[in-house]
Amino acid sequence: MPRVMLLVSANLTNIELLQPQDGTDDGNINYFFRLHCEGCGWKTKDRVVVSFNVQEGQGRRDSSNLHRNVCQGCGRVGRITLIPGYGTPLTEHNSHEVRLMVFDCNGLLPTDYSFNGGWLAKTTSGTEIHIDLSGNEEDNNGEYMGIVDGIEVAITDLEGKFVPFEV
Repeated sequence: MPRVMLLVSANLTNIELLQPQDGTDDGNINYFFRLHCEGCGWKTKDRVVVSFNVQEGQGRRDSSNLHRNVCQGCGRVGRITLIPGYGTPLTEHNSHEVRLMVFDCNGLLPTDYSFNGGWLAKTTSGTEIHIDLSGNEEDNNGEYMGIVDGIEVAITDLEGKFVPFEV
């Protein structure tokens, strides 16, 4: 079962810290991406959502971080499980290919990550702002620009990519 790490990057202007609302292991953040079947190569057209709060199999105590899906190309049942504890926030000094979350994959691999709502940014002046980084249909990665405490702040050039991960 391969594990993949979601790496995120952004250009931060007068932003000291950027992370999911309640930290990198935030139980409320949703991860949006397409699925790619390891068996036949099929890829979902639409994005799926995986989070600690999307529950599969209500009777299982440990199922809150598990996502199951069936490949429409070959019928293979695959699963993706979130593995917390590896992520770090983006900072003004470390905002390129920063580890966000590990995914344990069996049969299906995540691809084409899309940023969404539920992010927290802390400006260099110390003000916290709650932002939505959802994009449009073409690129699915948004941006934030504004004036906070009289200072121009910006979060631009958002990117997310999945890479192989070994403990």
